[in-house]
Amino acid sequence: MKEFSNILVCRTDKIGDLVLTLPVANALRDNFPNANITFLVSKYASEIVQGHKAINDVMIYEPEISVFELAKEIRKRKFDLAIVVFPVFKIALALWIARVPIRVGTGYRIYSLLFNERVYEHRKYAQKHEVEYNLNLIKKIGAEVKEIEFDLFIPDSAFEKVKNILSKHGLSEKNFIIVHPGSKGSARDLKPERFKELVKILSQEGFKIVLTGSDKEKELTSFVAGDFKNVYNFSGLFNLKELSALIKLSSLFISNSTGPLHIASAIGTPVIGFYPPIKVMSPKRWGPYTSEKLIFTPSLPFECQKCIGEKCKFFDCMDLINLNEVAKSIKEKLSVNV
Repeated sequence: MKEFSNILVCRTDKIGDLVLTLPVANALRDNFPNANITFLVSKYASEIVQGHKAINDVMIYEPEISVFELAKEIRKRKFDLAIVVFPVFKIALALWIARVPIRVGTGYRIYSLLFNERVYEHRKYAQKHEVEYNLNLIKKIGAEVKEIEFDLFIPDSAFEKVKNILSKHGLSEKNFIIVHPGSKGSARDLKPERFKELVKILSQEGFKIVLTGSDKEKELTSFVAGDFKNVYNFSGLFNLKELSALIKLSSLFISNSTGPLHIASAIGTPVIGFYPPIKVMSPKRWGPYTSEKLIFTPSLPFECQKCIGEKCKFFDCMDLINLNEVAKSIKEKLSVNV
């Protein structure tokens, strides 16, 4: 295997995608212990990689930057290997212009000719998990993957802030569950009305429930919270590191297929996820990468096509998920102190 001393990993999409790329950082560190490893990421998701033990530096990808400006910055850093995990034409072209010696990427796009090491896998068929697709990119250069680890870093300051807020509401470590009803629209979602119904059932069963979301999701979480007993709306209170600390301190995390679900599975918190019966959004590829999970997917006699952002012509398949079964599974999973 060739040695590399200055490596760039490009993953510029959403939070969950970046979490599922963290094992690449650890595997590269295992194979090239003395290398400088840089991640090129979106500003929105950049907190995920901050402080990671295997990552030396972080570059923020600004979509409005010109390809020549990006190439200039890349060339200045003198990378000898670039792994393009999330394929973006501008990034592929910038790496080619910057003359990075080894450029690894997908082999099935028109601009794949810009890569000189190509991996031929159609991710849309969802035959593997996203983590495995990501790791296959570095196997192309001879890297070995001994263990799959995430090692998401959470600072002590984040835990301190979260514990103070929990204390003010009479909550403590592992005596509450998190319901996260929002998402960035990567998959077909369980509707807010159904999350509200689930929260009502859980409240009546004596669970303490914390609702989470971004500042822009306060209206959504307020709707889901209703006026139910033992429900706390923490939407907009935390940055990503603090949200990660909150998730770590919870006993269970419940959501659609979205970034914080992958944070939860990466840090060892049991999860419940709601997934549509659509191959490109399936839990086989996008499910939480943990054994501590329960996945609920509607059962249909046919395979759905991608319907993201569209109103179904027939019905909302996600309404077929039985929330009483979900609640029963939670009761079996957790002991309730009422």
